[in-house]
Parts: sequence; C-alpha cells; structure tokens
Amino acid sequence: MKKILIILTGIILLVSIPVVIFFTGQQQELRSKAAPATTLSIQPASPTAAVGDTIVWKILINTAENKVTSVKVSLLFDQTKFESLSITNGALAPKIISQGTVGVGTATITVAAESTAKPISGQGEIAVLRLKAIGGSTTPVAVQFAPDTVAYDIGERSVNVITSTQPGSITITGGDQGGTIPTVTPMTTPISTPSASSPTPTPTTKPLENLVNEPATPSALTFTVDTEATRGGKPLVHGTSPKGATITIVIHATPPQTQVVTANAEGKWEAVPTTNLRSGTYTIVVTALHPTTGATETVSSSFTIAGGIGGGEEAVGDAIPETGSTETTIFLLCIGIGMVLFGSVPFIKKI
Repeated sequence: MKKILIILTGIILLVSIPVVIFFTGQQQELRSKAAPATTLSIQPASPTAAVGDTIVWKILINTAENKVTSVKVSLLFDQTKFESLSITNGALAPKIISQGTVGVGTATITVAAESTAKPISGQGEIAVLRLKAIGGSTTPVAVQFAPDTVAYDIGERSVNVITSTQPGSITITGGDQGGTIPTVTPMTTPISTPSASSPTPTPTTKPLENLVNEPATPSALTFTVDTEATRGGKPLVHGTSPKGATITIVIHATPPQTQVVTANAEGKWEAVPTTNLRSGTYTIVVTALHPTTGATETVSSSFTIAGGIGGGEEAVGDAIPETGSTETTIFLLCIGIGMVLFGSVPFIKKI
C-alpha cells in the first residue's frame, strides 16, 4: 500500500509541477507583453535663454505599463539657433549601448536599463542634451525627436513601444532674431506714363531650351530607393530637397538603420545602408530639416529587397541578456523529481 501511495505521489508531482510552471510562465509572458504605452518628452531647464548660453535639455520617459530595456534617442534641431555640445545618459538609464554623438542639427544616443531584472520603469530622465544658443528668436525654437527614436520592452524586443513624443521649445533672446519686417521707404519719384509715341518695351526672355536645361532648385522633399544600384542588400537612396537641408534616412529594419546626410547646393543627396538588408519588404522614412527656417518635412515609402544578404546587427532590445527561460526550469525540475523517485526505490524495497 505504501508503495502505491509513493508511486502515485511521484506521478502527481511529475504531472502537476510542469503544468503549474507552464501556466505561470504564460501569465508572466502576458504581463511582460504589455501594449505599447511609452511616451517621451523634452524639457529645457528654463523657458528662455540668451545667445551664448548653454542650454540643458532633459529627455524624459514615461513607460506606463511597459518594462523598457533600451531606448534609442535621436534628436533634431535648428542648426542656425543651436550648436551641438553633448548628449549623455540619464539617471533612469544607467547603461550606454551606443555612445552619444552630436552633429550639425542632430544628436543621438542609445541607453539601456541595468538588466532585464531591473528594467526602465516609471517616469524619469533617460538622457541629457546640451546645446549652445547661437541665434536669437522671436518665437520659441523647438528640439524634437527624429523618426528613428525607438524603445524596446522586455516582452516585445522587436516592437517599438513608443506611442507619442513631445518636443521641447525655448525662446532665445539677443543676437540676430530674424523675422524682422523691413521698413519700406515711400516712393517720391513720380512714375512717368509712356506716351503713345513711345515704343513698347520688348520683354527680356530666355530661350525655351535654356529654361528647360536650367537646373531648378528643389523646394520639396522627394526620394527614390534604387534596389538595383548596389549589390546585395544595400539599396541606393537618393532624392532632392531644399539645398543645405539636413536629411535623416530611417530604414525600419531590425534594428532600424539611420543615416544623416546634407543636401548639396543643388538640393541633391544620396545614402546607402551601413549594413546589408535581408530579403523582405521595408518601410523607409525620410525627414528634411530646413537649414534656415528649422521647418521639417517627412516622406515615407516602402521597398522590397530580393536576395538580400544577412549579417545585420542584432536588435537593440537584445543587448541585455535574458535571465533564464521557463523551458530550462521545467527540464531541470523534471530531472530533479526523477532523481528523487529513483532514489526512493531502494528505500521502498526495504519497507
């Protein structure tokens, strides 16, 4: 009788423990895969600054229900109003995956949580941007997030959990503020009326062929993805925009690929992905930042790579190793239970 009870107990343990662990793992997975709800915002240290001042901008996060492992912060601003100084991580993101870099009208950094056991959670500061004010303004000047800004959750390492971003703005006093309306001097010289005998002036025009061949200065953002222009998974992206504009190209791969180029004097620009793209369809987002007005224009499209080459980087969200898996735990528990049961056989025989 005792043998039967011990055997039944062992069978119940072998069946019930894995079932309990399985459903526990399912509940943990559902909890970890919370719907995207993270928001980002930019807050200057003060609402105003003077030309020559160093302005400190706080990059803030509110994760809501998400447990964020890493965030790529990419920022755009008017290069005629601000000079880039530095971008560093904040207190809520103690690790740096990609060192902060600043350029003309751009700044970017990729930060991360201490570990998956201690993800970025709640509200706080994940990055700090420092800019020098170099041009005055009559209206607030903005610093905004670029399209390639992304955040990854523990349970959604390939899904951007950011639902909205809020730019920051500041008014810069002093310097050349621009936007001044020039004073118009009244015309006092009388306008002569041509007499009937005066010859009709012949308008000066350019030959039609000159007008056709004369290059026009682009005023709007356009682009084309030429998948045949380069080998493998590196298509050529080229287009037109206002001359001197800062062009940010984001290809939504895993991880997203971002490049920043500047349009030349004819408003033309081009770029090639830094790593090969695998076969598949991709979304591309191109943003142009006007060099003088600070206005932005965004155009998006999609393209397909056939016969792309692997070898792309791992997803940013995979940079922090996971602490373990449910399958491993179940396997080890089954081995342990088996050892206990087999170890009790000699004891049962003695009884």
